[in-house]
Amino acid sequence: MRELTVREKVLLGACFGVIFIVANGFAARSILKNLSGGDSEIRNLKSELADYEMWLEDAPAAEAREKWLIEMMPRLGNSTLGKEQGDLLQTLQDEIFERKLTIDRQSLQDIEYNNFYTEVAVRLEIEGDEAVVTEWLTTLQSPEKFQVIKSLEMELDLRSREAEPQAECEITVARWFVPDSASSSPSK
Repeated sequence: MRELTVREKVLLGACFGVIFIVANGFAARSILKNLSGGDSEIRNLKSELADYEMWLEDAPAAEAREKWLIEMMPRLGNSTLGKEQGDLLQTLQDEIFERKLTIDRQSLQDIEYNNFYTEVAVRLEIEGDEAVVTEWLTTLQSPEKFQVIKSLEMELDLRSREAEPQAECEITVARWFVPDSASSSPSK
């Protein structure tokens, strides 16, 4: 076998150099791909850590809220969910009649059983002076009553010939109670 000439040695060195550069390019691309995936993983983990730290900081407030709920949420006692639902409807009717509003339709909603509360709800469609309806709506929802507005749809009655703007309102109001183990699921 003959010895390589200087020109052939240079070409062979250049060939090995190109192979070396291409191999390093592929390796660098693979490493950068893995590192860039690591960056997103690090961002996700930092975000998750911040969430956990926030929950940890809020733990005393959450415990205070839970204690308040246990102490303040109404219990059924000797009453039934049906009676409580009827009482809710009667209370709302009395408030509406006191304000001289009109009830077009009313209905009792299905009782909902959740892990943390049992809910009775009523749906009302009312009409009347817009200012009076709006004022009444502001009195409905409060933490002390454990009463919430689940849905609300209100629009002005443009066909009315009254001097004051009239409103039509469809509303579902719910009241929450401590879940009773005896009534935690509907009896069938």
